[in-house]
Amino acid sequence: MSDTIATQHADALAALPDWPEDIVARPAGVADFTVERVRELGALPQWPRLSDSHSNALAFQRRDHLEIWLETIGRSLGVSPCFIKVSTKSGEPLMILPLGVAKKYGLRVLTFLDGGVADYNAPVLYPAATALGTADVAPLWKAICRAAGPFDIARLEKMPESVGGIKNPLHALARQRWHISGHYLPLGDALSVKRPNPKESRRKLRRLSEHGEVRFGIATDEREIRTVFDAFLRQKSRRYMESLGHPGFEVPGQISYYLTLTQRLSDRGVQLAYLQVGDDVIATAWNLISDGRLYYMMAGYEDGKWRRHSPSWLLLEELVNWSCRNGITIFDFGIGDESYKLKWQETELPLWSAVHSNSLPGWIWLAVEAALLKTKKALPQSVIDFLKKCRGRLNSRPTIDLARVK
Repeated sequence: MSDTIATQHADALAALPDWPEDIVARPAGVADFTVERVRELGALPQWPRLSDSHSNALAFQRRDHLEIWLETIGRSLGVSPCFIKVSTKSGEPLMILPLGVAKKYGLRVLTFLDGGVADYNAPVLYPAATALGTADVAPLWKAICRAAGPFDIARLEKMPESVGGIKNPLHALARQRWHISGHYLPLGDALSVKRPNPKESRRKLRRLSEHGEVRFGIATDEREIRTVFDAFLRQKSRRYMESLGHPGFEVPGQISYYLTLTQRLSDRGVQLAYLQVGDDVIATAWNLISDGRLYYMMAGYEDGKWRRHSPSWLLLEELVNWSCRNGITIFDFGIGDESYKLKWQETELPLWSAVHSNSLPGWIWLAVEAALLKTKKALPQSVIDFLKKCRGRLNSRPTIDLARVK
């Protein structure tokens, strides 16, 4: 090995793990916290469930949600869970990190337990976390890396700056905005929410009622859940075909994840809502609810004669009304910058991403990845559009057989 290459390798290793330049590391042993890896969710009784009142934990990082995620998507993706507990020296909880390690292209990647179905990722925070300052972040991250065990790359994506009013300490590691944002609507009583074009909605509702009795419902018993879920899956798959060219739900275990959550937690944080005309379920929405926040996650609607009545929009308005009546203070539209969200008096939720190497192979991979991204940005838009079209054809998948999803 030449002296130049040896020097490059030494410099690379010296940079691991890395963090933004504005974070000043404190001397080792000064930080007043302990970091440990916990093997089982059950070993952490402080971990809140969806139905618990805990304003500093998002729905996607709640204990019962994660149990089903690990059972379905996590198992299908081969994710090894990595739960990190951070406490004060006296044992008071500061935060819990629901992380996992999965192999990708031969590298061990540390991420939040996401798999593409979580809109936001963040630690579960506790009041004592407010004492963590900027100077704590570097030693904290270094201790988290040690506790997590061997991995090559950490990808901490879709992170908000704060959770329930407490600053997210991991946000200090972020170097770039996530490419899309979240959006949410603060709620009061039903009359205080300004609805986009209510006159048009009333007109469409009247026209819809000419086809039969219009009913808003929430699936609760097993038979109703199965019927509405089949409609939801069919409607959402058709929308994926229209917009993406394939029926979606491509994440292994994803369908089982949505169905299992609905069956087990339909009255404790998971909601499958629908709009029905006569005997026809014409629009559906799968939502999460936790600590006064409704997460409007996935929605679908029937095509054909129903499309002109905007059934999905009418169901959305009914969900906002339901939220106002049932103590929901935030209607969260979730991640994505779709135009329909901007019609409401919504608030944008910026999200952030932190990517860090933790080994020499990880450092090399990220360097190559950065070079490829720079090349992509230099390509003409026509070439990018052509490559996307080719990728779409290669990734096309057959339609989901609903009869097999049991």
